[in-house]
Amino acid sequence: MNMNCLLKKVKIIEPGHKLHGKVRDLWIKDGLIFKIGSSIETPRNVKVFDHPGSYISPGWVDVGSYTGEPGFEERETLVNINEAASSGGYTAICCMPNTKPALHSKSEIHFIQSRSKELNIDIHPIGAISKNTQSLEMAEILQMHEAGAVAFSDGNMGIQKSGLLLRSLEYIKNIPESMIINSSFDQELGSLGQMHEGESSTFLGLKGIPSLAEITAVNRDLEILKYSESRLMIHKISTTEAVNLIKVAKKKLSGLFSSVSIFNLVYEDTDLLSFSQNLKLMPPIRSKKDRLDLIKGLQENAIDIIVSDHTPMNPEKKDLEFQAAAFGAISLETAFSLTQTFIPSEISVDLWVEKVSLNPRKIFKLNDASLTEGNMANITWFHPTESWKYSVENIKSVSKNSPCISTNLQGKVLGTFYKKIYIN
Repeated sequence: MNMNCLLKKVKIIEPGHKLHGKVRDLWIKDGLIFKIGSSIETPRNVKVFDHPGSYISPGWVDVGSYTGEPGFEERETLVNINEAASSGGYTAICCMPNTKPALHSKSEIHFIQSRSKELNIDIHPIGAISKNTQSLEMAEILQMHEAGAVAFSDGNMGIQKSGLLLRSLEYIKNIPESMIINSSFDQELGSLGQMHEGESSTFLGLKGIPSLAEITAVNRDLEILKYSESRLMIHKISTTEAVNLIKVAKKKLSGLFSSVSIFNLVYEDTDLLSFSQNLKLMPPIRSKKDRLDLIKGLQENAIDIIVSDHTPMNPEKKDLEFQAAAFGAISLETAFSLTQTFIPSEISVDLWVEKVSLNPRKIFKLNDASLTEGNMANITWFHPTESWKYSVENIKSVSKNSPCISTNLQGKVLGTFYKKIYIN
């Protein structure tokens, strides 16, 4: 690896690290963190990066991105998601299995790995729990794990059959370093809904998605986890009640984890009064109380991970009347900026790094990215208050379904240093 550069006067953000909060120079030599010092004299033939007020942290990880490829390349390709992730500060993503074919056997896991080998980021495949993510027959979990799948999920489908969830949780106990990721949602209670059920849905005349659809599913999943004594991440919770249930359950269940979508931390259902298709999401944007309680859940560690919820959709699926539009939005390039623009006092930079770097790496047992001399450089470089404008012309994803287009944002990712140097 030919990566030689010097980062000048950067603030180190790595909670728990002896240099956390300190301003230092950091010298990367041949891809390794060669030296960290108060003032390093510029070596010969080394590129210098000097951006006053900038920060560095261990490389960020996004859990549950949708890649499109294979099968839905009109939405997203691995090359494009690599660009989008790098631009947004991520050096790794764990991608969902909802492709065509689904990532449901070792050959699809190998496909993702071989296609992403030369990219700037690590792409860790999440294998499907059931064949074709159809909740009928369990997929080849052990073979996929051996091939490199970091976890197992049916992605946006969520497991509706309690027996299948129990079997998969019991099976995963044979692989103690892996886990099940489930989107806890009762489709019978929430089907045909367009947005959060509340005053806004009534005002707009849209069928609501009740909080009950999530609450009953989370209750079920916690009971099955307690019975199986396995490892489960409840993915993208969106309600006050889910936060409270998980907070209580975590005191007894060491194998329980949870995540939240960036969108549910920033937006509220009143933001849909303009019928913005790009805020038609699953789980839906919910009430102000839900949003504030999700933030509190992060601060109190009921929620372990913030995810970008990157779900690319091509115009044929998205540029339709609200009722006909598909769910989902892209967000890898803007997730960090959304926190710094709308909720900087609630989501501090320290908390962000904990929830998008330290926790996902620990929970999914990914490679160590600590900012320590001798370690391989795996670094995100960013500025928490710098302003920039997100425009459709510079979107790196194939799809353009973002609620942030033409928005002035605060908090800018300057680049990443991992495998290759990537500068915005």
